[in-house]
Amino acid sequence: MIRNAIRLLAIGALSLSSSAFAAETLPGDVNPGIALRRQADIRLDKELVTISQQRIVVEDVFTGTSKQKQFVPVVFTLPPMHVQGDDAQGRIRELRFAVNGMAIKPTRKLMVMLGDRDIAWRIATLGWKEPELIAFLRDGQAPAGKLPLPAAWFDRQGRARFQLRETYSWDQWFAPGRAVTIRHSYVPAMTSEVNIKPAQMIRRIGDATCMDEGRQSAVKSLDTGAGVDWTGLRYRIAGSRGWRPGAQDFTLRVDAGGDFLSTCMSGGKALDNKSGKSRVQQFRADNISKDQVIDLVFVRPGRQSP
Repeated sequence: MIRNAIRLLAIGALSLSSSAFAAETLPGDVNPGIALRRQADIRLDKELVTISQQRIVVEDVFTGTSKQKQFVPVVFTLPPMHVQGDDAQGRIRELRFAVNGMAIKPTRKLMVMLGDRDIAWRIATLGWKEPELIAFLRDGQAPAGKLPLPAAWFDRQGRARFQLRETYSWDQWFAPGRAVTIRHSYVPAMTSEVNIKPAQMIRRIGDATCMDEGRQSAVKSLDTGAGVDWTGLRYRIAGSRGWRPGAQDFTLRVDAGGDFLSTCMSGGKALDNKSGKSRVQQFRADNISKDQVIDLVFVRPGRQSP
């Protein structure tokens, strides 16, 4: 029963991903930033976010404002883990972190979130190992000789009520009045489609990418007979939940790599640069509201058949 339910869950997820194209946001996971595990007397002076289809690079400059030296955990939390399939494009990978120019290796932890509670410790007390839990969610095979997981953790169809989320964290010292530069980068989670007619693409994701008449015309002009290819990427701007206020000096740079670029913030607000022509587009803090998701779509002529 559990195995069949897991398979039904996978089929349902595929159906949801297909229907999501008509929504007002792009499909796919939101690419996150770092956060401070607890609010402290720390000011975010500057944040530079550089986004391309190959990599997201974020550089934050913090300054401690307390009279005392502070020891604050810094955490990077990945989106919920997808245990079905192995879609490399749809997941974050190649994480790198550096503090004041020196590479660091954070501590990795797998959280098992049931609502707002981490139940990983409960699973460990039942004797389950991390690979066994992932394998069980993937194919429904429970490890031999282990205590069963509580029935309350699953719905009536046998689907897990909990999510798996990886975190990478380290403890960071912040000295009074001294700047600390934290840099992190990764290959982002994206979604894409090839050889699609521009009108069909606009119907599916136009609302999510603020495609006005000018942008629609630009996309249609890219169709030379094979439709267009598009790649969508979602990013949470200036992940400011861990500190207040947001960056005093904020810059977003998007390298379109020669593709047409359309950008849209949650709520349907387009960013100022509407031409989509320059390779690198830059946006300042007065264009962007903090702590929200921006959807970006990169469009190019469709691939011709050999």
